[in-house]
Formats: sequence, C-alpha cells, structure tokens
Amino acid sequence: MFKGLLFLLIVSNGILVGAQTVNLRGTVSSGGKPVSGAIVSLLGKGLKDTTGSDGGYAFLQTTALGPVLSGAGMITLSGGALEFEIAVPAPVSIEVFDIKSNLIKAENVGVQGAGHYRWSIPGNYPANQLLIIRASVGNKVSTFRYLATRGGHAGEAVFMRTRDGRALAKTAAAVDSLEVSAAGHSTRMVMVEAYDAKLDISLVPVDNSGDFWGGLKNPPGKSAGCGKPTTLTSGKKTISVGGTSKAYNITLPANYDQDTPNLVIFIYHWVGGQPDQMTSNKYYGLQPIATAANKQTIFIAPNHGASQGDHPVFDALLALVEANACVDTTRVFSTGYSHGGMMTWSLSTNHQKKIRAGAGIAAANYNVYAPNPKPKDPIAYMGITGMGDATCKWINSDANKTGAKYIALEKAADNGCTTAEITTWKSSDPKHVTFEFTGCKPGYPVVVATFNGPHGGAEQAKDPGESSSWVPKEIWAFFNRF
Repeated sequence: MFKGLLFLLIVSNGILVGAQTVNLRGTVSSGGKPVSGAIVSLLGKGLKDTTGSDGGYAFLQTTALGPVLSGAGMITLSGGALEFEIAVPAPVSIEVFDIKSNLIKAENVGVQGAGHYRWSIPGNYPANQLLIIRASVGNKVSTFRYLATRGGHAGEAVFMRTRDGRALAKTAAAVDSLEVSAAGHSTRMVMVEAYDAKLDISLVPVDNSGDFWGGLKNPPGKSAGCGKPTTLTSGKKTISVGGTSKAYNITLPANYDQDTPNLVIFIYHWVGGQPDQMTSNKYYGLQPIATAANKQTIFIAPNHGASQGDHPVFDALLALVEANACVDTTRVFSTGYSHGGMMTWSLSTNHQKKIRAGAGIAAANYNVYAPNPKPKDPIAYMGITGMGDATCKWINSDANKTGAKYIALEKAADNGCTTAEITTWKSSDPKHVTFEFTGCKPGYPVVVATFNGPHGGAEQAKDPGESSSWVPKEIWAFFNRF
C-alpha cells in the first residue's frame, strides 16, 4: 500500500530496454477548416510542433523508451520499481499477471494526493518468469513487461487492453498522449495508439465570452472508456478513497453503447438518506425522462455527508466512470434535494471545470462545506425552493447572505448576469414560477424556480391540478440545454 510518499516491496536493480522510432503526423482542424499556429505536444517524449497554414504537424525521432504519461501523472519502470509522479489527486491501482494472463496480484491503492510514489516489484516471483504489470493513475493505464532473472531483471514498457477486469487480451499500442492547444479553442488531450501513425485532431472553438465548454451545443467529448466494452455494471458498489470504503449506486442505460458518449448525472440524497433510495425513486424521476428521450445517461448516487471529504469521492467516481465507460466529458451534471442540494452547491463552488451544470433542490449555503475563498469561475446553475421552506430558507440572513436567494445571486455574479430583482412565487400565482437572469455569459444560465410549499417533499412538488411533479421535468429541460 502507499504510505506517505512511499510504498515498497523489495527487489534488485532493473532497467528499461529498447528504442522507439517516432513518425507521428496529422492535421489539426476546427469546423472542417485547418488550424494554423496550434501547439501540438507529444507529452511522453517531450516534443512540440506548431501547425502551419495547412494545419499539419509532424514528429520524427528515434529515441530510447522512456516515461509514459498518465491522465493524472507519469508512470515509469526504473530500478525494478514503478515510479508514480502524481500531479493531481487520482485513484491508483496495480495488477500483476503471468504470461498466460492469469492474475497473480491486484492492489487497488485508492485515491492518492499529488506527489512522488514508488512501488517495488515483489522479489518472490520465480526466476526467468515473464510478468505483465499493469498500473493506472486516473483514467489511463500503462503496462510493462518485467522479467525476473537469476542475475537481475529487466523491464520493457508495453501497452495492453483488457477483455475483462482480470485477463489481458491482445497487445495494443497505446503509447503516449498529445496535448493540442490553439487560440480561440479548448485545449484537447488525445491518446496516441502508435508512434508510427497519422492522427487528425479536431478542436472545439471557444467563443469570445471564454466559455470553457465551447458553447451550449458543443460536440461531445469522448472519455478514455469510449470504443471498448465497459467493465462497469449497475448496482450497489463501493470505492476506496483515501483508505476509506465509500458506498455508491450506479445505473447504466439499458441500451448502453460503447461508442456513444453518455451523460453522467450525480444524484445526492437528503440527510439520513441512502444511495438505494435514489435508485428506488428513479434518481428523483430523471431516469425515466432520460429513457423516454433516448439519451444514454449514467446515474451515480454516492453516500455522502455534504462535507469536504465528499469532494475526493466525486473526483474518484468521475475518474472511474470516464476510464471504464464511454462518457461525454463535457456533460457531467449534479443534483440533489436538501442535504443533496447543499452537496450540489458545494461542488459547484470549486468543480466548475468538471461539472457542466448543477441543480440544487431546497438547498442552503450554510452548514455545508465550501472553500474559502471560493473560486469565481462560472457554472450553469438552477435553484428550486419552496417559499414556505423553514429548513433551507429562501432568505436565512440578509446580513450574512445566506439562503437560496444568495446562492442564485452568487451564481449570477460569477456568471456575469445582469443584476435584477428575482421574481418569486406569490399567493396570486397558481403554479410554480421560473425566473432566469439575463445578460449571463453564453453557456452559463442561472435559473430560479420557486413554488408554494415547505421543505419536505420539495423534490416531488406538484402544481395544483397536476398528477406528476414538475421538478424533474424542469431539471431535465435545464440540463438538456447543454
């Protein structure tokens, strides 16, 4: 296991062997037109090129095998040990197979913080036995051949895909990553499956407002799990985060397709609730709406306490699903009722580059974790509050700027919206009232829905004379704008 910055098993010296010829070329385009001046970086080799007027780039080099970039850091085999350079907190796992693809050892280390880590290869394997060692950080996997000999041992970097969670299948040359950046476009990371290949890359433009996502109806972003069978199954699960087991429920669509990027919606329960209840209530009624709309959607309901410690759980679950299923990385959402709404607001204060939009039902901005100071990055947000809510009030304290009203005003300020008096439900209104701020940055709307009702049951509030709740319909319509 990791302990501090070190996790060890004892071995003698080892080496990386072989050389690699790089002949990687292609074009960078946007909207079908070449992009000139784009910076293309081959991260594992430390190479860069700038595209010309035709959008073309090329790398040509012969070099010794070296380190391999992972999605959240770098993994190398050196001195008979795996070296992990972790840039951001990410889940780490290690598996050891024999040459027949039989699993010998599996170590799910859990989420580790940024830093340098070392995992030495056990010395109790028989001499002259070829091992396959697969290590992962975040959402990418590096695999090494390792030969234990009587005189020492040698390692060689290789890259493999799995047929299932245990056995290795055929070799695939997923060898590196390209980072592509250009003015007026979102930076893109692309997996390189072979060093001798032509790889054309399409960028998503960013409008003058600086929309991180590239507009309301941007093309989907494909996660590392696209194009291969998913290893995930629906049901009640646990994940290890920081050495602690955390429960969650996950539901994949019945028509899951490995080539179709899925929406991901995190669903947070009320205080005292459980993930099972979120599955039972069809994730606040959003699941049947997604099914009827034929929108492939993955629902995840973590057990939580709306605390700072729940943020790494979100990060770990998002990394897990992006690595093992086909996810639209630009359409990850969060919603919840009461404590779950507070958890959604909490995430919205520092996860603006991971969550496209949040919807807090009967939420409060007090008695819940938020960073101090809070980043002011914009995020699309919807708030839903009953004007008779005495638990998570519309206005808790004007002096302290607490209450659902001040969540809306906070998001409006962060999103550059025009200052305005929020129109709320009044006794003269027969149904709920929906208000939207004007002048917000494109792609970052702020919406408030208020109604005649208390805290309890806000997640299933109905208008007079209606047999079904308007709440999931409003939330789905809001999420579907993106």
